[in-house]
Amino acid sequence: MTFTVSRIFSPAALLYSFVLIAQFAFGFYLGGHIEPPPAVNLGYSLAFLWAVGWWLQKDNRERRVASVYDVGFFLTVAWPIVMTYYLMKTRGARGILYVLVFIGAYVGAALVGIILSATIPLVR
Repeated sequence: MTFTVSRIFSPAALLYSFVLIAQFAFGFYLGGHIEPPPAVNLGYSLAFLWAVGWWLQKDNRERRVASVYDVGFFLTVAWPIVMTYYLMKTRGARGILYVLVFIGAYVGAALVGIILSATIPLVR
C-alpha cells in the first residue's frame, strides 16, 4: 500500500498530471478565444518550475547525480534543454523516449482542450 501511494504522489506522476490538466485548460481557453486571467499564467509558471525542480531534485538523489550549482536559473531560462540533457545523461537512449512522451502529453492535452472547446458550441 505504501509503495502504491508513494508512486502515485511521486514528483514525476504529479508533474505529468499537472502538465495534462494545465495544458488542457490552456487549450480550452485558446479554442474558445478567451484570454486566461493573468493570475493563471503566473500560477502556471511558478507551479511548473516548482514541479520540474522537485522532480529533478528527487531524481538527482535517487540516481546519485551531482546537481548544477544554480538549478533555479537553468530551469527558468532553459528548462527544455536542461531536462533533455539530464534525461539523456542519466538514462541514455531511453531518455529520448521520456522526452517524446512529455512532449506528447504537453501538446496532446492542449489539442484535446482546443478540440473540446471548439465542439461544445456546435453541440448546443
